Amino acid sequence: MAMIAALAIAGCATTDQSAGDARRFTQIDAPPLTTDRASTGGVSYADIDGDGDADAMITNGYDVSSSTPEPQDNKFYENRDGVFVAMNPEGLIDIKGYGSGSVWADFDNDGDLDGFLSNQRDQRNFYVEQAPPSGAARRFQSMESAPLTTDGGWSYSVAAADADNDGYLDVYVSNGGLGHSGVNFFYRNDGGEKFIKIEDQPLASQNQPSGGAAWADYDNDGDQDLIVANRGSGADRALGRLALYRNDGALAFTRVDKEAFAADPESPMSVAWGDVDNDGDLDLYTASLYGLANALFENRGDGTFAVKDGGDATTEPGFSYSSTFGDFDNDGDLDLVVGNWGAVSQIFLNDGTGRFTRLATDHFRSSIHYAATVAIADTDGDGDLDMLVGNWPNSPGVGLEENVLIENDFARGDWLRIALEGTASNRSGVGARLELRYVQDGAQKLQIREVATQSGWRSQNELVQHFGLGAGANGLELTIRWPSGAVQSVDVSGKNQTLKVREADGA
Repeated sequence: MAMIAALAIAGCATTDQSAGDARRFTQIDAPPLTTDRASTGGVSYADIDGDGDADAMITNGYDVSSSTPEPQDNKFYENRDGVFVAMNPEGLIDIKGYGSGSVWADFDNDGDLDGFLSNQRDQRNFYVEQAPPSGAARRFQSMESAPLTTDGGWSYSVAAADADNDGYLDVYVSNGGLGHSGVNFFYRNDGGEKFIKIEDQPLASQNQPSGGAAWADYDNDGDQDLIVANRGSGADRALGRLALYRNDGALAFTRVDKEAFAADPESPMSVAWGDVDNDGDLDLYTASLYGLANALFENRGDGTFAVKDGGDATTEPGFSYSSTFGDFDNDGDLDLVVGNWGAVSQIFLNDGTGRFTRLATDHFRSSIHYAATVAIADTDGDGDLDMLVGNWPNSPGVGLEENVLIENDFARGDWLRIALEGTASNRSGVGARLELRYVQDGAQKLQIREVATQSGWRSQNELVQHFGLGAGANGLELTIRWPSGAVQSVDVSGKNQTLKVREADGA
């Protein structure tokens, strides 16, 4: 993953933050999470120990400056009331690989999270299931499950979804991406213990240099579609840099990006879904390398996307590997964080219409990141979204390899968090669509979220869904459309709380 020298960011209009303003994003000194040094491939926030908060799983690769790369240890940090403690669970930390990304969900529907870890350099990938604890110690069992764990490749990113709505999460692995090309892997989960490789569909048969992939129901028909960012060049460019695969049911997919997109972004490395204009459908953001502008595509609601002027988020150059949406100021619309390599990473605030202004705030004003990934979660339980930037620099060194934890002290609005448990659907609720309606300043408001395992590149946000509400929201009504097809209404009795919702049982 060796890259060029640090890239300077050109100046532009920003929302500034004075030194005396108490609203800020603050880099937190949180050893060992922020002092362990390695080439971080992926960052996953997930409640792996099942205690209700987001732990951090870090997949590490190798020192790219070494002539003979050696695998670096992955790291697991348990969240204990907002403090991250390094743990070494049996069967998880002791598996060695050229780590890239990971995805965490309940693949066997037994009530705890399992993990799939992708590896680079033509190494096989890993699948681990949680085993019964030994005393108080959490344990994992590394599963040897062909072809899921015997296929090898330059597997950079992984995303899971229930593609056939059978109640079990399937796995999609992106291969190639950086200097390579390959056929991506798609595995159907056959009952939680066995995975079957699907090779007769376009999403798993076309040879492309793939970066990040993300599942979402972009056409609102109740099943999960797939978008893949491809760094096409030369002959590959004819295939298109964005590959959009429409789910037609029964594990049949049709590639539709030529019809869906009027333009093709330059060198996209990753993709992120989010309803930036609160109109009830998912829009798409693409992050690009080489100083090229990132792109925002507005969902027209008819299966096509229009290029949208996203303000600073689509005009400011960067070297962007990853991005993800979240309501960072809790005002009721989705903002954006973009992780840049060899440059300052960026937070863009949404004006409510999908037009973004860069926030020039303490840490993001001057700190250079070598961001390979960025993930978000409410790690300290205070009702706003914090973020973790995973760094993979060109060479080892203090201040280069350490990951960056950023605490959100900027948000001021009310909030609501929703944690799902599927019954007929997959246990993690992945793919569920949440619609929150409420009244604010006399106007009807709508926000939607969709539970996903991957956003950006090699990053996973916590599965708990976060809604910012601003001030004065009332009459909250939550509707959940589960992957099973069930539609459930949930009474919301108040704000600034986390609701746990079990499918068909209410809150």
